This record gives sequence, structure tokens and C-alpha cells, in this order.
Amino acid sequence: MEEKKSIREIIEQRITSAGMSKRDFAKAIGRTAGSLNDLLSSPSWPSLEKMASVLGISVSELVSDGDQPRHTTVCPHCGHELTIELK
Repeated sequence: MEEKKSIREIIEQRITSAGMSKRDFAKAIGRTAGSLNDLLSSPSWPSLEKMASVLGISVSELVSDGDQPRHTTVCPHCGHELTIELK
């Protein structure tokens, strides 16, 4: 069974695919490169919206791993899998 990518890995892949450096991306969303690392570990919904907007994609596309939208993530604090319901 293939291991799921972390939300950080997926977003970093989107940044690279957009041809941006992490430093440029951080600046575009109003962050420093150092604070971007913290943000990618546990992004809030408003942060996901901002990141998706800068990349010109939807939040669903931002966090999807492959062809299907990602509807789960792992809590960085307790390690439990969380289900995301999009309405």
C-alpha cells in the first residue's frame, strides 16, 4: 500500500510545480521563509485559501494527492487522522 503524502509534501510539490521558490511563495502570501515552514506543518483554512489563490488553484486542488481530492489529514499535535468535509 502506498503511503499518503503529508499536507506539507503536497503543498511543497504544488509550489515547485508552479515554478516558485519557497522564499518567493512565502513572500507572495505575506510570510517569511521561516514562518512558512511552521505554516506548512499545520495550515489553517484561511492560510490554505491564501496559498491556493497565489498558486491560481482551488483549495481542493492544493491539498489533493493525485487525481482525487484529499479528504483526510493527520493532526500534527495528536497524530489522529482528521476527515475534511467540503460543503
